[in-house]
Amino acid sequence: MKNHSGRPVEVTSSEIIDKIRDMVFSDRRIKEREIVEATGISQGTVSSILHERLGVQKISARWVPRLFSMENKRNCVINSEAGLELFRRHIDEFLSRYITVDETWIHYYTPETKEQSKLWLSGSEEGEDGETD
Repeated sequence: MKNHSGRPVEVTSSEIIDKIRDMVFSDRRIKEREIVEATGISQGTVSSILHERLGVQKISARWVPRLFSMENKRNCVINSEAGLELFRRHIDEFLSRYITVDETWIHYYTPETKEQSKLWLSGSEEGEDGETD
């Protein structure tokens, strides 16, 4: 890397990577341009650190699935198995005895545009429904 006046020779030091990581995980809606302004390094370097070093990508928040913990997943399996067993024992009465609940989550914040709704996620947090750009 060439030495430019006012810039360090190595801008991808662990300190700058940690600084960018902290910025992204404290505000997942932060824009690359804002990181560039805060750190004073180039757009390309910021993009490289985000995608290659930190393994994050910007996705539309309206497509971010609500993440289940292992306990939530286990409870879903237990409840599903109990419902299936009830169905097997009482096929004729099943629909009259089984009640379902809609667990739709409604959030107060509704983004005005798709761009405003985007946030950073690491590869381990991304679900199948995640829309990437």
